Amino acid sequence: MDILEKPATGLAAALAHHLKQEMERSKIPGLGVAVVRDGEILHLGGYGLADVEHNVPATSDSIFHSGSTGKMFAAAAVLLLVQQGRLDLDDPVRRYLNEGPESWAAMTVRQLLTMMSGLGNFGDAFAPAPIENDVVPLNLWQDHSDAQLLALASLSPLAFAPGESYRYSNTSYILASLIVARVSGKPYYTLLREQLFGPAGMASARDASWSDIVPNRAQGYSRDNGELRNRCWTAPTLLRTGDGGLFFSPRDIAHWFIELDRPQVFHPDIVEQMFEPALMRDGRPAINGYALGWQNSEVRGHRKIRHGGTWYGFRAELARFPAQKLSIAVLANIDDAQVARIAAEIAGIVDPSVAPYEPIADNALERRKADADLIRAIAARAAPRDAFTDEAWQLWSNRWFEQVIVESESDLSPVPLELIDDNGNGRRRYRLPTGRYHMHWTVDRQSDGRVSAMRFHME
Repeated sequence: MDILEKPATGLAAALAHHLKQEMERSKIPGLGVAVVRDGEILHLGGYGLADVEHNVPATSDSIFHSGSTGKMFAAAAVLLLVQQGRLDLDDPVRRYLNEGPESWAAMTVRQLLTMMSGLGNFGDAFAPAPIENDVVPLNLWQDHSDAQLLALASLSPLAFAPGESYRYSNTSYILASLIVARVSGKPYYTLLREQLFGPAGMASARDASWSDIVPNRAQGYSRDNGELRNRCWTAPTLLRTGDGGLFFSPRDIAHWFIELDRPQVFHPDIVEQMFEPALMRDGRPAINGYALGWQNSEVRGHRKIRHGGTWYGFRAELARFPAQKLSIAVLANIDDAQVARIAAEIAGIVDPSVAPYEPIADNALERRKADADLIRAIAARAAPRDAFTDEAWQLWSNRWFEQVIVESESDLSPVPLELIDDNGNGRRRYRLPTGRYHMHWTVDRQSDGRVSAMRFHME
């Protein structure tokens, strides 16, 4: 274990004890952890093995794949250009990607970054047969040029008109990084290296690569029938696209948190823009409070800003608690590690005011059954109209039910509800352990039993 910590805090010992138990229980090969408070590093640590085959310990300089936490850096690259006056968030996408289809005419750069473009993922598109005009079906084992990625994105049907709703979209972030390349004349990760990573002290942060010699690279793992396996190979281009293709260490992320706490590269107002939940055209925020590469939620009444990431062999979680001036990063080299939960537990160790919710005794089993039946109906796309007040139905039936299903990434129908909070006035909060993430669902019911409000986020 490699640690940089303020003297006599006891944090290192507490984290070492907790994480050792977690890694043994969840069979995690290696973890990297960073804890920053108000611009100062409280803790950096590596735990377990970065490379199982060669018995190499994980340290605070071990290099992990970003997964979708890389989205915040693709957004940061766009914001660097905004800060320089070279681009505006409300510019049309086709100003920079003029090959895009007519369906993109009303789509803006901001909508790409806030997941409100209407685009989904490449799995939503089907290439013509035979292949025409350099358009190829997405294939994880086949390299793609930028032109081919753009052409494939152009085939993706829009789930809704830009700005009308929210849908998590890797395609949108790939397009955002292509816009950065066009405006700057260099790949987005080159701009990041020159204008953010270098100045902010993120010395080893860089684009992901199979072929380069990357000092301190952690090896990624998956599990097959309970057995540890090396991660699968993917095409080099897809390893480093704008939706999440970066390498970084816990030390790099500590310096990223310091930049966010005490901005030197960005103007403070630009940093605030990163975290501000975007609004759809009707004035509502996305169901998970999505901003520019960050999601907004709350724990025990305190704001939480976070993003998770997954790529073959790796998981990552970056979380910030603004009121506590606390930031936590957990990087894992296995793709089933529950890093969001681990990060939440670390936050609670550092500051009990943001300790994660835990299941509590439930003395209203009929209410829990009604809420369980409701979420199963939502998952089955059969939400009952009479279960909601008029206002709540108008709000949720306008695409938000679908957002729950899309965002959950799993079949919600068999998931047991764990009661984690009950205010005694009709509001109950549940946790649903759905696999890699926990779904948190708050339900308010009136005295007549109808649902008046719901909130939802994944962690």
